[in-house]
Amino acid sequence: MTSLATPNPTPLTKGLCANALAAVVMLLIQYCLGISVNLYSTLPATDHGKSLFAGFTTGVGNGPLLLSLHALLGTLLLITAVAAVVRSSRLGTTPPISLTSVALLAIIVAWLAGSEFVGHMKNGTSLTMALATAGAILCYTLVIFLVGISPPSPPS
Repeated sequence: MTSLATPNPTPLTKGLCANALAAVVMLLIQYCLGISVNLYSTLPATDHGKSLFAGFTTGVGNGPLLLSLHALLGTLLLITAVAAVVRSSRLGTTPPISLTSVALLAIIVAWLAGSEFVGHMKNGTSLTMALATAGAILCYTLVIFLVGISPPSPPS
């Protein structure tokens, strides 16, 4: 695998790298929030059996603080992931487009699993969120590696 990095990065390249790095940081925070919700928050019994989007609105509006932060950051991650796909599309190279698209898909899967978790609290949905998060982190890390800004080489 070769890097697409250039010694003179374009604003598009810088923007995509910054977007990918922001997504990785947000995903790591999201991962920690998810673990905290799972270990230290009790979801109200009235949330059991809620549908997908009702589970999300209940989690944000009536859930414990950690759950509300987790759900809101997950939604912000969706916006960040869409921005990364747009930036990579403007760059026009296939590997970053593919990676950011897979990362967006992983974040959508995690968001949907999280909404489902609020209503049904199944271990499988919790695992799905964790694995989707890991997949998205991997994709964004590869984007940073592939289009990363390389330092200028010393003159010979």
